[in-house]
Amino acid sequence: MTQKRHHLGVYASPAIAALAIAALIYVWASADTATVVHLVFFAVALAALAFGFLDMLIRDIRHSYHYSIQWRMVIVAVMIVETVLLFAFTYLTVSELPDEITGMKTVLDAVYFTMTTLLTIGFGDIAAEGQLARGVVLTQMLFTILVLSASVRLFTSLVRTAAKDAGSRHPGDRRHDGA
Repeated sequence: MTQKRHHLGVYASPAIAALAIAALIYVWASADTATVVHLVFFAVALAALAFGFLDMLIRDIRHSYHYSIQWRMVIVAVMIVETVLLFAFTYLTVSELPDEITGMKTVLDAVYFTMTTLLTIGFGDIAAEGQLARGVVLTQMLFTILVLSASVRLFTSLVRTAAKDAGSRHPGDRRHDGA
């Protein structure tokens, strides 16, 4: 029974983040809602994603996971996509405020700005000029350093484990030849 609860628990953080992102997009689409509501959904989704990344990382370090490598890789990939969408729609919301973000007009602009910030490229064509916008950019930078960078360890561990598992099933492997 504990194992089933754990299997469902691994989906909780991405699911909470997905719901908060969907709510953020819905609230963003209705232009009459206050920015405070946007920031609340942003905070909930960011907390869920941070918990999900760190939970998977800690379980990987302790080798206390109970689900397959393939599912862990899918879940991490989904959380990375959710992170990009979360920051993109938050930037889009903040850009609607006067003097916060210059050069951002579309959803693609927001995803582009999120990715240039995530990858530390920063071309300068879209710029965070207001204090709220800079706060969101700093939050993304810290999130990237602390959580997404740590997930690189998780991905390399997953790939290493998958390669080891695939190598042990190879017919020419010494363990199967008796050598």
